[in-house]
Amino acid sequence: MRLILLVFISAVPHLMLAQLPSHESFVRPIRTVDSIPAPESVAIGPDGAWYISSFGKFGVEGDGAVYRITPENMNRELYAGGLDDPTGLVFVGKTLWVADRRGVYQVNRGRVRVIYEAASFPRRLNFLNDLAIGPNGTLYVSDTGDSSSAGAVFVLGPGKRPSVLAGSDTATAQSSVNGLHRGRADTLYTVGFRSGVLSVTDGHGEWRELARNLGAPDGIAAAGEAGFYVTDNDGGNLFLVPRTAGAALVILARGLKAPADLVVDSKRGWLVIPENAGNRLSVYRLRG
Repeated sequence: MRLILLVFISAVPHLMLAQLPSHESFVRPIRTVDSIPAPESVAIGPDGAWYISSFGKFGVEGDGAVYRITPENMNRELYAGGLDDPTGLVFVGKTLWVADRRGVYQVNRGRVRVIYEAASFPRRLNFLNDLAIGPNGTLYVSDTGDSSSAGAVFVLGPGKRPSVLAGSDTATAQSSVNGLHRGRADTLYTVGFRSGVLSVTDGHGEWRELARNLGAPDGIAAAGEAGFYVTDNDGGNLFLVPRTAGAALVILARGLKAPADLVVDSKRGWLVIPENAGNRLSVYRLRG
């Protein structure tokens, strides 16, 4: 694996060595949080706690939930129930937004409320997935589609009906868009679950492919200026994907159980990965 890292570094000479995470950091997690039924996504709240969406038993109405974990002691508590199969979540200020089968919700302790109902979207929804903060107070939400539908990214604005992000429903590489990461200005990075491709858009219809062969990518999170952490849900891999198109991929970890929408806890220097089929969170150290 060190040889692979050397190949990667030589392929991207402008990246500083200090920006690359050590492979040894991913030999084993430093902590795990068990007994979370099918965790899908993690967001860090303004209180520093981790908020985790949980499918429960997939396809069963009403058994989905959001859990809250205190990182200092890994104590877990039920934050809100009554969801179906909640996926992506993101905080906008103190407001927690969660995507689910029936739309996009605001979630508070013990209470869930749908704000953008499925019927308000411009096309039939298949499977709403990841969420990201958009420009000017908007949200992005991905619809991963199914074997017969291309899916899309929707823009959600206060007081407006959801609209399709330009090109997201026609870009071939994003025919099954899953994870989202907002870059600078209107830039949005996306991964295609069935295409195995990471792409970037300027938010106005132009799309560019950055990497392929990512398996069934689910979550994406920034790895500083070096690139992105991307989880391969089907293959159980954690990739480091450089920002430069065509540069070599690095497999940081293998054998994860359906890794999903991860998050970087920059305050603690940790990477938090929900393992959907493992019913747990795995925590990896990113710095010494």
